[in-house]
Amino acid sequence: MKVYSIFRSVHFLVLLCLFIVEGKKSPTVKHTCRKGLLSQVTENLYIKATSLKSSVPKDLIKNMRLLKKTTKTLFMTNCSVRNQLLSFYVKNVFSHLGVGSDKLYIISAFQVLQVNMNACLPCAPYTRLTSAVKNLRKAFLKLGEKGIYKAIHELDILLPWIQEYIQT
Repeated sequence: MKVYSIFRSVHFLVLLCLFIVEGKKSPTVKHTCRKGLLSQVTENLYIKATSLKSSVPKDLIKNMRLLKKTTKTLFMTNCSVRNQLLSFYVKNVFSHLGVGSDKLYIISAFQVLQVNMNACLPCAPYTRLTSAVKNLRKAFLKLGEKGIYKAIHELDILLPWIQEYIQT
């Protein structure tokens, strides 16, 4: 079991390195859409998210969700919402966690996913926060530290959205 875990971690690192190398090409080089690798990174994110969730307190707030069904629809169709939601997780959720390998994997993977998802469906930069992400951020901030735990436990919602988007 331990050998399999080490193999999965090494495999994940290799995939991240491939994405990072592609992401650091000169600005004149066009990124290519690599859905197969995106799927593999997303599958590895499921494993890392499980580990991360076990390292934070449980989400005890059962009467509200940060990631709503309407946000999923926007995530699937609006690249600005997609970019902003992935950035929100990196900047507002994961940045509040202590240093650890799972945190670093997840931050890198989210950044890589964002760049490569844009290669599959490019969109113009949108500087203003979309209303969906603005509402999510407002609810997150209202919860304080519990918002971090809620957002981490809602990775079970976000990761299937990412997987579904990649497959479409």
